[in-house]
Amino acid sequence: MNKKLLIACSLLLTSSTTLAQQGDGGFPRGAELESTLTTVDTRLFSQPDVDALRAEDLITDKQGNAPWRFGFNNETDLSMTNAGTWTTHPDGGLVWQLRLECQAALTINLTLDNVVIPTGNELYVYNEDKSFILGNFTSNHLYKGELGTELVPGDVAIIEYYVAAENTELNRSLHINRVTHGYRTAGEFIEKAFGSSGDCNMNVNCPDGDDWEYQKRSAVMLVSGSSGFCSGSLINNTLNDGTPYVLTANHCYSNPTSWIFRFNWESNGCTNPNSSPSFESLSGATLRAKRTPSDFCLVEITGGLVGGTVPPAYNAFLAGWNNQDTAPNTTVCIHHPSGDIKKIAFDDEAAISVQAMGSSENNSSWEVHWDRNTTTEGGSSGSPLFDQDKRIIGQLWGGGASCWNLNAPDYYGKLSSSWEPSGSSNNAQLKFWLDPNNSGVGAIDGFYTGGDLAVNNVDAGLDFTLYPNPSNGTFNVQLNVANLQYYTLTVTDLTGRTIYTSPLTSNNMYIDLVNASNGTYLITVIGKNVNLTRTLIIK
Repeated sequence: MNKKLLIACSLLLTSSTTLAQQGDGGFPRGAELESTLTTVDTRLFSQPDVDALRAEDLITDKQGNAPWRFGFNNETDLSMTNAGTWTTHPDGGLVWQLRLECQAALTINLTLDNVVIPTGNELYVYNEDKSFILGNFTSNHLYKGELGTELVPGDVAIIEYYVAAENTELNRSLHINRVTHGYRTAGEFIEKAFGSSGDCNMNVNCPDGDDWEYQKRSAVMLVSGSSGFCSGSLINNTLNDGTPYVLTANHCYSNPTSWIFRFNWESNGCTNPNSSPSFESLSGATLRAKRTPSDFCLVEITGGLVGGTVPPAYNAFLAGWNNQDTAPNTTVCIHHPSGDIKKIAFDDEAAISVQAMGSSENNSSWEVHWDRNTTTEGGSSGSPLFDQDKRIIGQLWGGGASCWNLNAPDYYGKLSSSWEPSGSSNNAQLKFWLDPNNSGVGAIDGFYTGGDLAVNNVDAGLDFTLYPNPSNGTFNVQLNVANLQYYTLTVTDLTGRTIYTSPLTSNNMYIDLVNASNGTYLITVIGKNVNLTRTLIIK
């Protein structure tokens, strides 16, 4: 992304308590051993030439052709057969541990392949005092035997594999192919600039963001190529089935099998917290589609899912979208600038259709100019652009906006340009994936996967029937809901334009659309968690 590096307004992993949730939770079995980590096999990685890396970053950050690099990748060949220390656990199982030290590193993260974890075995990654623990990782967290780990704070990381007593004869393996030395995080600048980001990067939970409660839950920070930050968003499809698609920028692309997706990393309020907030993470994805002229990349998360979607405890939201090439009245971006906690930016004027960022196609981008003293930064690449109806219309490609240049524009690859380009195959378009039932709709709302039981119970058993259908414009809607006050009924045309809306007044409603034109429409019951949509036809 074409951004100046804003180092004054971020923070990363500075607390002394466990902040991350990646894996199923638990505590390493190695803590129960009499031996200490000083006796464990240690592999030392010397400090890279950080001055040279930063010099490269000054150029790359402005070019907008790669993720915001935070680390240096040490390519490795470490496994349970050529490294580490084995110890017998008191319960008869086995514990393998390997200590990894990166001199003067701010963070360490690992990329693994050839990982085999039979049921009962456990995999953890943690720092020396076990104040930051990732795991327990099981086979559910792997994709094609690969796993990317979150960033462990500090210059030492321990990887531990526990073999249950009943599994000692079963196949087990892991291979560490990359140890990433984190040399650049906003946390290193906190001492001299902490808290100054409020004026230029607005925390998502400031009052201006109150109306974006659901959409903020769709925004994620992602780690690409083990060493770079980008932003992205969960995005819904017309089946409303919770498939965890993530839309980001094509220039953020690398092999996504070990990508890391960080959820809910945000301040609880408008001011920056004194230490890093908690977050949850998933690892692993498969590429679905990508394309250069509109700079989009769509992946599907594969690791750590529950019922085929993001775990309910993450309270994730799959954002709606609008694929029509109609300029929005206003726009909003929710993003993670320079590897920082979640921020929000506002353009209170209409976006402009332009050809930008070297695209080969006319009018393939939206141009926005940020208002309310907000902006984006490097690391915001791939973040969603929402229209006034809170639907995604593009993803951040590049631009010159920053805290030092608030008047410079940003450019977003249009979702309409990425939808079904002429002659495109399935792996170069969004339509095949986001409209799998070929409904032909121009816009849909989002889908909430959250696990708050108090909220979910509201939508328990939600269903409705519509008759007669087709009709001349008058319909009966029979609903199965327990708490009418939580629901709204809307009818939209295939461009996403709302032609009827009403709160639910009974479980048997009559809708008069006789003045609407003949054609196909979408009727949606909108609840706390979920939108349930049917097609209606007027003829």
